[in-house]
Parts: sequence; C-alpha cells; structure tokens
Amino acid sequence: MAFDGIMLAALKNNLKKKIIGGRIEKAYQIDKKYLIVRLRNNSQNLELLISTDAQAARINLTELDFEFPSYPPDFCMMLRKYLKNSYIKSIKQPDFERMLKINIEKRGKKFSLIAELMGKYSNVILVDENEIVLDAMKRITEKQNAERQLYPGIKYQKPPKQGKLNPLQLKTKNEFRQIIADDFSQAAFRAVMYNFRGIGPYSAREIVYRAQVDPAENYNSLSDLEKNKIAESMLKLFEQFKNGIYNPVLSITKEEIDYISAFKLEHRNPEKIKKFKNLDQMMDYYFKNFLKDKKLKKSIRELNKVVNNFLNKNIKKQKKLKKQLIESKDAAKYKKKGELITANIYQINRGDQKTVVQDYYNEKNSKIEIKLDPAKSPAENAQKYFKKYNKLKKSVKHLKREIAKLRHEEKYLKQVSMNIEQAESLDDLEEIKEELKEENYIKKQKNNKRNKRNKKLPPRKFISSNGYQILVGRNNKQNDRLSKKIANNGDIWLHTKVIAGSHVIIKRDTEVEVPEQTLTEAAAIAAYFSQARESTNVPIDYTLVENINKPKGAKPGLVYYNEYQTIYIDPAKKELLKKLAAV
Repeated sequence: MAFDGIMLAALKNNLKKKIIGGRIEKAYQIDKKYLIVRLRNNSQNLELLISTDAQAARINLTELDFEFPSYPPDFCMMLRKYLKNSYIKSIKQPDFERMLKINIEKRGKKFSLIAELMGKYSNVILVDENEIVLDAMKRITEKQNAERQLYPGIKYQKPPKQGKLNPLQLKTKNEFRQIIADDFSQAAFRAVMYNFRGIGPYSAREIVYRAQVDPAENYNSLSDLEKNKIAESMLKLFEQFKNGIYNPVLSITKEEIDYISAFKLEHRNPEKIKKFKNLDQMMDYYFKNFLKDKKLKKSIRELNKVVNNFLNKNIKKQKKLKKQLIESKDAAKYKKKGELITANIYQINRGDQKTVVQDYYNEKNSKIEIKLDPAKSPAENAQKYFKKYNKLKKSVKHLKREIAKLRHEEKYLKQVSMNIEQAESLDDLEEIKEELKEENYIKKQKNNKRNKRNKKLPPRKFISSNGYQILVGRNNKQNDRLSKKIANNGDIWLHTKVIAGSHVIIKRDTEVEVPEQTLTEAAAIAAYFSQARESTNVPIDYTLVENINKPKGAKPGLVYYNEYQTIYIDPAKKELLKKLAAV
C-alpha cells in the first residue's frame, strides 16, 4: 500500500526534528527490500527504516526488532564503507515527490542517500557530491529501462516529473481556480489529485470532503462557491502541515489496513479509524502488521502448495485405479471367451487369428467373434483368457482396498488444506508442518531437536452467551487431542456434515441439557471453522463425545460417529466470534 507525497512530507518534517546532526554508526540490510540505518543523536540511539517493498515503501524511525543476515549484501557493505561515522546535515523532498534526499557529510566529503518511494519502482541510491551514483539497492541497466539507469558510475537522474504543480507553491484561492479548468469533467477529488503533485486519492477525497462537497461530484457541475471552498480546504490543510500539526491515523477496511494518513480522515467512518500519538508509532504498527500478514500469507501459500501436490497425485491415482476397477469388473467376459473356446476347440486350429462361435450365454444365441493368438494352440488360447479372468478377479479386491485408502487420504488432505487456509498465526502453521512431517508428507530434518516445538498451542476458546466453554481444534492432531483426551464422554461434539472442518466441543460439567442458544452458537462456530465458511445453511452434526470413535490406523483428525442430530445454520459472523472469544 503506497502512501502519497503529503504523508512523506510529514515523515520528512518528523525526521528533520530527530536525526539532523545525528552520527551514522552502521547500516544493516534485512533483505533485498529493507534497510536499517543505525545512528546516534542527542544521546539517543535511533534506527531509520527504509523499505522499498512495492506494497509498503516507506521511511521512518522504528523501534521494531529485526534479524539481520550473517553476511550483509554488497549494497549494505558499500553503505557501511561510505556512511560509517558520517553526519546527517539535511533532509529534502524534491518537488514534493515521493522521494527523500538525506544529505550526509564525512570528513569534508559529501554524499546523499536518496530514498525513492514509488511503489514497484522504489529504490535506495547513494550518490556523491557530484551526484554520481556510487550504488543502488536495485541496479537498473539500459536493457531494463532505456530512459533512466541506476548503476555505479552513472550520473544520477531524478524520476520523470509528473507535470503537476507543487501544492506547497499554492498561495491563494485564485491560483487554485486558475490551475483547475472549470470544465474539468471528472470527480472533484480527481480534479485535486490530477492537478497537484503528491496528493493521493484518500488525501484528495479528504480535502474535498472538508469543503462540504461530495468528493464524487463532477467538478464541472460545482458552483463557484463550492470550488472556492475546496481551494480554502486545501490551503488550510497545507498550512496545518507547515505548522507541523499532525493527527496520524490508519484507515481499516475488512480488518485490513488500506490507508495511512498524517492527518485525521473526516470522510471515513470513525469506527474504521485507528489513531496514534505520533507518526513513527503509526508506521511501526502498520509495518509490524503488514509484515506479519505478508509472511503468514506467504507461508500459507507455500505449505498449501505441498499439500495440494499430494492431493492432485491422490486424485489422479484414484482415477487410474477406478478405471482399472471398471475393467476388472468385466472379468466375466474373459471367462466366457475361455469357455467358448473350450466348447468349440474341435473347430479351431493353431494359426487362426480369430474364431466365430455360437454364444450360448446370450439369450438370442447370437454369434461372437473371439480374437486368438496364432502362435498358441486352441487350449493355450483358452488358458490365456482364463488367466486374465483370474488375475482381474483377484485385482478387484486389491483395487477396492487401494481406492478406499486413497479416499481416506483425500479426506485427510482436504482437512489439512482447510486448516492451512484458516491458520491465524505462524505458530498454527508450524504445528501443521510438524503433523505433515510425522505423516511423512514433509521430510524430517536431521539434528532438528533444537527447533522442535515442545509447547503445543491450545485450542481456540470461546464462551457461549450462557457461559459454556466452546473449544475448537486448530489442526488435525489437535482435533484428535481435543476429541479423545481433552473432552469428556458427556461433552457435546460438533462437526460439519461431510465437509472438512474443525472438531468443536461444548464442555459440560453435568448431564444438564445444553441451552439451545449455546448449541446454536457452537454450530455457527463449527460452520465458520470449516470449508463452508463462505456458504449458508451449513449442515452441522452433533452428538455426545462417547459416540465418536477413531478406527485403528486412521489419519489424524478422522473419526466416525453415530446417534447424531443435525442442525442447519449460517457460519458465525466475525462480530459474534469477537464477542464470544475467551480472553
């Protein structure tokens, strides 16, 4: 999620107060996209984070902890060479673009560390006082970009200008009116965004909204009064910036951060806004949650890829064996051919390629053609068909057993895949990974005792509106523990009918019947933690724990049950889950 020039201007002003005059001690590169510059200023140790991640390009002081690689990349080593024991002299934001230029001096020599924060084109470049590139985090050759290159020895070129006005140069309402044509035929917020540099869609909407104008209203349909109000709103906002007055907020949609802003977003629902004391605190919050979410999603994709590979192989093998089973069920036709050859052996000679005989097994007593091996005698041809019949007859039992095993495995793998998709943390995934190692789907690493998890995650816990504890398994191993060890025989067990899902337990201290509301809430939770999360009217089976059993040799999480009842219900909403979640 990129932020605009306004946000970067606020961060620049914030950094100017804290790092100008600071001494750079060391540079660290977390990976290809993240850089930490450690410095000291006013008796304080500070860490400047620069991210070139396309979805989180940014620069701010951070208090987060990071792990650094044992062997720093070449770019990091180059930064250490030039920046160690240097001093920060100034910070500039050229032309209000999404880039910062940190000017540095070391023993009379001058350098500039340039952070270009422009989505997928983000980069960090070190140049000397003549603006010759010493190196770039992402080197760009002529082959990659014919217009602009970035590699050691070349003269630094700024990114192409957008052809818009720097909003800091705006002085009066009249200037605003002169810049935007009265007949601009798009939404009012776009009129602001398309004509002024560094203003993103959220900032543009906010400027128009504060003028008491609908941001989506076409600019050319607005009155002069409304256009003047937008100009006043914009001038006030930038006056606020010049005075260093910030109200950092995050905008949250569907529990995901969709925008960060240095000022209050009045056009957003207050319930979807999270406020912060300062810019650095907000940026750290976003960065921590962004990284956590990004790493979790990546781990989910990688682990599910492993499971889906096995699942695809399983389904292919099932198709192959089912085809063989259909062929095997036709074994009787080979027995019939052998018997017909035997019955007509007197009229068949060695060397014949086929024979046409009366089919005594057919009610119409019609003729049937039977292929023969000319190299074999009639008796040998009959034996050939009898052998094929016996082989296929024996294979039917074997094929049925193998197909049953594969169906069992398919059910298990689908359950694992669902658990992976619904994992809420890296710890959840780690337990699933351990389970897959035990089931030999992932190779076990040698000498991995140190990395083995001793502490197991607890089940998800909820408290029903009637005060009953509801437990939900996070993975198949935990489903087994929950249903066969944690739960008592008198507890209530719930699970989606046929559909992959977590085991859910309603704990009971006595044999008193569970209130209907608790049963309904537990069923809704069971539907939520299943493959039917996005469905409606989901069938949930429930029974006493004593009615479930696990066959010998069954995969983790797979059980059979009887004497059950079924309730149809929609999956729980997130509001209900939050309300019932046990703290």
